[in-house]
Amino acid sequence: MPRLSLAVLFALAAQPALAFDPCDDLWFSRNQLFDRAGYCFSTPLGKAVFDNSDCIGKEVTLEPGGDALVAYIQGMERSFDCHVDTQATSLDIANIGLRFRLETVVALSEYSSGCLGWTGAAVPLFAGPRDDAEVISVAMPGDDIVWEYEPLGWPEGWSFVTAYRDGLQTALGFSRAEFDEDLCTGLAG
Repeated sequence: MPRLSLAVLFALAAQPALAFDPCDDLWFSRNQLFDRAGYCFSTPLGKAVFDNSDCIGKEVTLEPGGDALVAYIQGMERSFDCHVDTQATSLDIANIGLRFRLETVVALSEYSSGCLGWTGAAVPLFAGPRDDAEVISVAMPGDDIVWEYEPLGWPEGWSFVTAYRDGLQTALGFSRAEFDEDLCTGLAG
């Protein structure tokens, strides 16, 4: 599918839930990498979002590929001129509970595309890009299926999708499914 910028995709989709502030999402992804490495958060936001009970300190080693993903995310944060209020105690992220269940940290892409009004079968969405990963949600017929996360280091054939229904994000996860454009009532991107 062709890819458009997030702003253009959200305008085309014309659904209020898609018009979110990407900075919260990027902040979460970047800091999720540090949390998984055992970083001890000191800001109110870091403490509210991540569990410090298993932290090991401020000097941590990120998982393989983590440094490159952090650099990518920081570049995206600069391009969106992000300034997340770390004195706050919550983030505006749909389905944050599912994001914590992901085996692989995902980061928003500058470009996105979507299958609006999916008419195919239900599609299981996995916690990680592997066939035996846990199914954490399902994209259903009628959902708008959106590709809005950068495929950084995922095995070939896997994508990460989010599903929206009536303007609300209902599902997310990794998929190996082929989404035939003929089974979309419309396309964005």
